[in-house]
Amino acid sequence: MIEVDFDGTPLNLWVYKPSNYVADGFVLVLHGASRAAEAYRDNSRGFAGSYGMLVVVPEFDSDRFPSRLYQFGGVFREDGSFADLEEQTYAFVPMIQDYIREREGDPELPYVLLGYSAGGQFVARMSAFLNLDAERLVAMSPGSTLFPTREMDFGLGFGGLPEEYSTDERIERYLALPLTVAIGTHDIEEGQLPRGDAFQQGVHRYSRNLRWFNTAMDLAHEREWTFNWRLVIHHGAGHPPPEMFDHPQIGNALFGHRLEP
Repeated sequence: MIEVDFDGTPLNLWVYKPSNYVADGFVLVLHGASRAAEAYRDNSRGFAGSYGMLVVVPEFDSDRFPSRLYQFGGVFREDGSFADLEEQTYAFVPMIQDYIREREGDPELPYVLLGYSAGGQFVARMSAFLNLDAERLVAMSPGSTLFPTREMDFGLGFGGLPEEYSTDERIERYLALPLTVAIGTHDIEEGQLPRGDAFQQGVHRYSRNLRWFNTAMDLAHEREWTFNWRLVIHHGAGHPPPEMFDHPQIGNALFGHRLEP
């Protein structure tokens, strides 16, 4: 565990570097609502060793980063006004990225950004605002997400955002991102499932993620827009992180895009 100060805000980074690491990339993992960053680091050891990847899990504790600031990125202030990009929690991601690259001595070290559950919500919504140079964005098992429509308010859709972030051009950009949706077929429990308006997206995580991907794919086809998303199904996996991280499809979720033309 390394504590790093990012513009006055200290964050714990839980790190695992396997013995076969050859400094050719890292996976930046955003934990779920449990905020158990250490456990997510430990759960990542299997795929880190399999692919020789450094794993870094920043800890966004619930005391300083409640759901408004974590799952929803602090896009709106408590008074309902739109926060400047540098105020949003998303702003930590490029700072963490730059810190890891500097520490590893490679300013262009490639990486995959993997968000799990609440972290998957973070990644999906963040991608509407930030331009990152991550090799791939992976939203894994999010309970609710960002549909490419203005008919749902943020963070279920682009509704209610300032015009510059909710135009057709912004949604077209969103669908062109290198984003992977990864979900388990048995992720149908409702224990921590976001409720209320989120039921517009489906009855459980498996349903919501399939609908999210298919809605995006259909819209891109209809508008003749570029569509760079991927869908990876983890057959038999439920919601516990080890069932997804230790699944035979984890390599496809993280790196399968490398095999596609």
